[in-house]
Amino acid sequence: MSSVLRRLGTIALSATIALVAFAATAAAGIAHSSQSSTSKVAGTPSAHQPIPRSAKARFTVAVVLGQSGSDAADVLAPYEVLASSPDFAVYTIAASTKPAALDGGMAVDPDYTFADVASGAAPAPDLIVVPAVNLPDGPEEQAARDFVVERYGAGARILGICAGSRLLSATGILNGLTATSHWSRIAALEKSNPEVSWIRGQRYVQDGRVTTTGGVTSSISGALKVMADMVGSAEAKRVGGEIAYPGWTLSSTTRIPKASFGLADAAVLLNTAFPWGRPSFTIELTDGVGEIDASALFEVYSYSQSALTRAVSSTGSVRTKHGLMLRTELKRDAGGQTLVAGDLESSSGFGGLDAAFEQLGRSVSPALVVSVGKMLEYPLDRVTRASSQTTDQWRAPALLGLAVLLAAGLGTLPLLARRLRRRK
Repeated sequence: MSSVLRRLGTIALSATIALVAFAATAAAGIAHSSQSSTSKVAGTPSAHQPIPRSAKARFTVAVVLGQSGSDAADVLAPYEVLASSPDFAVYTIAASTKPAALDGGMAVDPDYTFADVASGAAPAPDLIVVPAVNLPDGPEEQAARDFVVERYGAGARILGICAGSRLLSATGILNGLTATSHWSRIAALEKSNPEVSWIRGQRYVQDGRVTTTGGVTSSISGALKVMADMVGSAEAKRVGGEIAYPGWTLSSTTRIPKASFGLADAAVLLNTAFPWGRPSFTIELTDGVGEIDASALFEVYSYSQSALTRAVSSTGSVRTKHGLMLRTELKRDAGGQTLVAGDLESSSGFGGLDAAFEQLGRSVSPALVVSVGKMLEYPLDRVTRASSQTTDQWRAPALLGLAVLLAAGLGTLPLLARRLRRRK
């Protein structure tokens, strides 16, 4: 009997070692993926001046930049939408003047600090845009939370983008309101913030002076709706026509399919857990690049976890179409493939996200493209999804197989040790 128990104990120990080894490998991969997705662009505090306020501007917009890192498209997409109208004077704002990191490879020089608004050195915003930040309820974002609460109390409108609702939830201003967020965040938000009525399957939700949007590119529809509310539907239709979001009209339904993770998303999970050996893309930015164009490639590769990206420019900084100052690495002959943001065009003649998705599809499976489209809540009707024949899509499954073999090998050690003891 004791021999059987010892054998069962050895088997249990072997299984535990194998599971722990596999879990440790995956956890290390996820940590590596998280670290590599945040901009490492360094820089001294900004000394640049914001674009002068247009005499036609009726409203001022402040786009908040997180100290812990912000989602690139969450910042740049609503920035371009609102800055495309002369009725809005748009600036970026942060706790300090240091370049604020964007996930994917860029950083932004803030136009103003929160202290500038408090002192009157910066115009008080009528609308505050709150993107997703990496540590929304951490001490790094205390100043941002205080700013949002103070300005909301002073009468400003709020536009929460994607998981920016996490920072808004941490301020308490969503309590008693109806709101939405990225579909992958809502279940956790329902548990942590039950005082909020969370809505699924909507591009955006409006409750009083607060508008919250769904995932990433739903910010475009949300920003256009806020524009229509503030300056009229004619201007929103004009700007919406320039942005050319697939299928958008001001009267379009806000309903979208209720999304959830499934087997079709396995490739993204594998890429995240086993990131080693990913290809690298150098993305070059040039002066005058549109803000959505600037973020598109970083966004699709970041969400797919299929490749590393780095932002470069000839001088280390570029001024975008509507005045943002973006920091990058200096352009060098570093090898690898270089893509120029804004120069790509899809098979249907569109740039921006359409072109970025088709570029992604050249090295990954069509299923992964669909999965990223779901994560970004971007309609793929205009995107041609060719069947990729590259070896890149087999990298993560191969690493998974190696991890399983390694874990299994480590798991056999107690069994081997037991056999050796029995032979002596």
